[in-house]
Amino acid sequence: MPDGSPYFAHTKEDAEGNLRPESEWQPLSDHLRRVSDLAAGFARPLGLESEARIAGLLHDLGKYRDEFQSYLRRQRQSSADTQHSVYGAAWATDRDLLASAFGVAGHHAGLRDLCDLQQMVADPTRQFERVLPEIVHRFEAELGPLPEPPKPPSWAAVSELSAECYVRLLFSCVVDADRSDTACWPQNPPADRMLEAERLLSLVRAERDRKSATNPGSPLGKLRNDVFDACVAKGALSQGFFSLTVPTGGGKTLSSMAFALSHAKHHGLRRVIVVIPYLSIIEQNAAEYRRIFGDNVVLENHSAAEPSADADEEEKSRLDLVAENWDAPVIVTTSVQFLESLFAARPARCRKLHRVARSIVVFDEVQTMPAHMLQPAFSMFRELARNYGVSFVFSSATQPAFRRSSSLPDGFAADELHEIVPEPPKLFRQLRRVNYHLPQKEETLDWPQLSERLAESKQALCVVNLVRHANQLWEQLTARLSSEERPFHLSAAMCPQHRLDSLKEIRSRLDPKNRQPCRVIATQLIEAGVDVDFPVVWRALGPLDSIVQVAGRCNREGLLPVAGEMHVFRPVEHKLPPGVYRAAADQSAITLAALGGNEAAAERLATDAHLFGDYFNSLWQAIEVGGDIQDERLKLHFRAVATKARVIQNDGQPVISCYGAGADIVKEIRERIASASHPRFTRDDLRRLQRFMVNVHAHKLQTLLTRRNIRPLLPNMELYVLDDGLYHRDLGLVIDSRPLEDFLQ
Repeated sequence: MPDGSPYFAHTKEDAEGNLRPESEWQPLSDHLRRVSDLAAGFARPLGLESEARIAGLLHDLGKYRDEFQSYLRRQRQSSADTQHSVYGAAWATDRDLLASAFGVAGHHAGLRDLCDLQQMVADPTRQFERVLPEIVHRFEAELGPLPEPPKPPSWAAVSELSAECYVRLLFSCVVDADRSDTACWPQNPPADRMLEAERLLSLVRAERDRKSATNPGSPLGKLRNDVFDACVAKGALSQGFFSLTVPTGGGKTLSSMAFALSHAKHHGLRRVIVVIPYLSIIEQNAAEYRRIFGDNVVLENHSAAEPSADADEEEKSRLDLVAENWDAPVIVTTSVQFLESLFAARPARCRKLHRVARSIVVFDEVQTMPAHMLQPAFSMFRELARNYGVSFVFSSATQPAFRRSSSLPDGFAADELHEIVPEPPKLFRQLRRVNYHLPQKEETLDWPQLSERLAESKQALCVVNLVRHANQLWEQLTARLSSEERPFHLSAAMCPQHRLDSLKEIRSRLDPKNRQPCRVIATQLIEAGVDVDFPVVWRALGPLDSIVQVAGRCNREGLLPVAGEMHVFRPVEHKLPPGVYRAAADQSAITLAALGGNEAAAERLATDAHLFGDYFNSLWQAIEVGGDIQDERLKLHFRAVATKARVIQNDGQPVISCYGAGADIVKEIRERIASASHPRFTRDDLRRLQRFMVNVHAHKLQTLLTRRNIRPLLPNMELYVLDDGLYHRDLGLVIDSRPLEDFLQ
């Protein structure tokens, strides 16, 4: 292809997949200029503007090759000759821009391990000495000379871990700029919404005042207000690491946001990121913040919908273009999303990382942070705090002792982690609201016995360790009760909207004005931060922090004339999830046995704020806390790190249920995409759909595909919609062990 012919970055197709005229294609020079400007803007708050700008120019340098232009015109098939990212990476490597080389080489396929990158840019079959001058000449004819290579920032050379973090953040800027321009062209991507910390803080204060006024007789009101006021005052402290140790029911959700906004106001931070455990229900907190701040402020992100990991480099995925990039002032997300994004290699996960800089991150119920990621997580947090202006808050009623020790070498020094609320032990004693009942040695309950005990209570919550156990107990209890008293079920087999709807009805039944029958069978997801208040709670023997967390759902408002009753039981079928959860449950039994009998142990559980630090220290001595991940990080083995740094191994893929309004949203998207006038699947579509998604393990997904129980939302899209008949009105998605007629009630 001779010089003077047009060079394009992307084509455009009609509804049938045919190429539109070249006059509607995006010119390559236009794309490179726009991506360079966007990447530089994303990187400016990070202090990485110069290298991000040049990486944006280099990322599609290889598209100036004739082979790629022929591929765009469908004159040849995709092959090794049409791959383009290697050429900009080779140019960057020659000029010692290693971070840019990683980012450019991986902007489609993801970050590579260092050895693979080195092999890629040294491949003699690419003939770089001949090809690079030619395509650089074409680039410069359209865009002018490539800028002089900038020097990396001084902090990136402090250690291999500093360099690794630097590579990740630069990569994030390039990927987000590339995807944003491709998704929005010919329009510009929307500007980020700014965090108005002072205005939002005033709204949080108003909400605190409203709650105090509507419940003036609550014995907990003054204590919650004291916690809130301490959080606002401590927001003026210098940036760094903070702990918020408050018993369940002490108002952590509102108070932690007050601290975050106060801290953001004092330090000019860009956003608040609230991280909630993956087994928790984040929808409640997001809904609370949306009610206070408005929909346009809060982004709720827990969908893991991503393009296929083995997609061809040149394949354009609609999911890839609209993957989440956290362009909102307040983010509510899961620990799966946050932690795995910090250590990911795939572009769809990494593109949001640059927006963590100059933010405050609140880890709610931090005791659930996966133990095998503690060491790499704390190391990464330090990099973000030291070099990128991030503050962290660790919030919990069962606060782990994240102090530096032989079992946690990357823990915090004595003067590094600052407690926000004074005298947590005193607060625990003041907020005691339950009596614990622990099982005698060898005492067990089977599901029929337990269902009988639950049926005796007009209102009761029971939390078990496995979804299968929840289903079995729910069926036993359902058989004992009338249809008017049908029990509730809460588990991860239900989509978020289903759980929200169930919780709304549960809270209505629990309201003291109504006092209707309400029995709930749930898995662990109800333990962390879910605002319900039962007089009686049962919890299968498990991790110590889980036992205490679920006790926070008992007599939560302290309105009972006597203390609430918290029963810990050992099921006859005492099966536990494998790995750390089982180890934690074993350590829980050891800790309780060492407390001097059931009566003494029950008293310590109710009043001792320091008990959990000792428990977690003992647990961490018995398990791996992430040293092997650190070893891979030191070697710049990005893909090896991503494989090991998974919060949940084999966590599967989300599918869309047609629960409630989900069916209407699916229908509307399909009809709109099918029309020629509005052909785009957008990030807003993905955000709307995530409220109706259920995560399915890989082998279960294959079962659904084989049975043809799921179908793609859109042609050639790796996002599937579940058939109506496989979603139970109470239990959600239950693939095995239930007759089909059960789903058609």
